[in-house]
Amino acid sequence: MEGEETVTCLTTNEIKALAKPEFAANPEKFYPTETFAKMGYSRAQCGICKNHYWRCTEEKVTCGDSNCDGSYSFIGKGLAKDGKYWTF
Repeated sequence: MEGEETVTCLTTNEIKALAKPEFAANPEKFYPTETFAKMGYSRAQCGICKNHYWRCTEEKVTCGDSNCDGSYSFIGKGLAKDGKYWTF
């Protein structure tokens, strides 16, 4: 139709690329950082993919993604520091 304009939207990956620096620089704006700290978690950056993640042990140096660990290493190991599962 005459007078119509095409609107171009950002892709999911383009939106993530724009948002990631803000999330990385200011996690307290987007995550309950104080609560995570009280529960024994700390924020870290994966040594392979460079994504940030929450960990419950300083020994963990990768995010747990299968591309970084070779498999989903967190499955069956629980989420809490003592290896127990959370219930909601």
